[in-house]
Amino acid sequence: MTGAISTRTWRAVLAAAAAAALAAGPLAAPAGAAGPQRPAAANPNPSNPLANITWGNYAGSADEVFTAYNQATGSTKTLLGKIAFKPRVRWFGPWIADDKINSVMRQYIDNVTGGKPNVLVQMAIFRLVPWEGEATKRLPTKAEIASYKTWISNAAQAIGSTHVAMILQPDLPIALKVPHHSHWAQNLVAYAARQFGKLRNTAVYIDVGAADWPTVAQAVSLLKASGQSLARGFALDATHYDSTASEIAYGSKVVAALNRAGVRNKHFVIDTADNGKPFTYLQYFAKHPGGNFDNAQTCRSKTETRCVTLGIPPTTQVGLAKWHLPAGDVPLAKKNCDGYLWFGRPWLFNQADPFVMSRALAVARTTPF
Repeated sequence: MTGAISTRTWRAVLAAAAAAALAAGPLAAPAGAAGPQRPAAANPNPSNPLANITWGNYAGSADEVFTAYNQATGSTKTLLGKIAFKPRVRWFGPWIADDKINSVMRQYIDNVTGGKPNVLVQMAIFRLVPWEGEATKRLPTKAEIASYKTWISNAAQAIGSTHVAMILQPDLPIALKVPHHSHWAQNLVAYAARQFGKLRNTAVYIDVGAADWPTVAQAVSLLKASGQSLARGFALDATHYDSTASEIAYGSKVVAALNRAGVRNKHFVIDTADNGKPFTYLQYFAKHPGGNFDNAQTCRSKTETRCVTLGIPPTTQVGLAKWHLPAGDVPLAKKNCDGYLWFGRPWLFNQADPFVMSRALAVARTTPF
C-alpha cells in the first residue's frame, strides 16, 4: 500500500514577491521556585538546526494561499490567514528547468529571508524523473540522470550558506515499489543528499513515508541506500495523515534501528499540516471504500474524526502540553524530533494542484489547534 500522490500538475516557475519573516521563538525558561535552585535540565536535542532561529515565510504571488488571502475579505480572509501566516515548505521539481532552478531558488530565498542571513528557509526537493507510477515501468535515461545531477548541483549553488530545512524527495518509499530495476532512485537521492549535505547551514531530511508504511526495517534499508549518513535525518507523514504521536514512536524506532546499523545520531521532522484528526491508510478506506486517499475528505466539523484538518502549527517546541501527546512520547519527541513542519498541502487538489478554496476553508475552520 502507498499514499503516493497519483496526479500532479507541474507548476510554473516561482514569481518575484515580498517576503515575510515569522519567528519560531524558543520556549521561555520557567521562573525559579522558592528554595534551593536546581541545575537546569539538559537540552536533549542541543544540535537542532531549526531551533533558535527566525523562520521565514514566502508570501508572494506564486503562493496559492497568499494569493487567495490577498483577494479575500471578512471571515474568509480570517480563515485563510490561519494558513497563510504559518511558515510552510515550498516544493521544487522538474517543472523548473535545469538552467532556471538557480535563479528561481535564489529569488525564493531572497523573498523569504528579506536579505537577512539568519533566517530559516524551508523547501522540498521533488526532482526524480521518472517518478510515481511511471517509475515502476521504466528506468531513467542517461539524459534524465545527467539532468537530475545538473539540477541538483545548480540548486545547491543557489542555496550556498542559506539556513535551510530541506525535505528531500517526498514519497521516496515509492522506490520500494520499483521492480528489480536497480537502486537508481536511491542512488540519485544519495547524490542529492551528498550535494546538499555539504552545505554548512542546510539540514537535509530524507522522506521515508509514515508510521503506517513502510516497516521500520524497510525504512532503515531505504534510508541507508539513499544517503542517510550524509543527512541530518529523515522526514515523516508527508502525504499520509497519521497521528503525530504515532510518527514520534515510529520515528524513534527508526532512529534506534539506524543507530544499531551504524548510522548514528539522526533526527526527524514530522508533517503536521493535515493530521489534526489523524487516520491511517487502512482506516481511511474502512470509512471511504473506493475513496481517493491523496485527496481525502476534509473535516465538516470540529467533532468529526478521521478526516483532514490542520494539525500542530509549525514549531520546534515539540513537547508542549497543549499538543496533547501521550506522556511517553514527550521525551522521545524532545530527543529525536527537530520540529513539526508543514510540508503537506491539504488545501491543494490531490496535495499537488490546483488550490481548492473549499478545502482551505474547511481545514482552517475545523482545526483543533
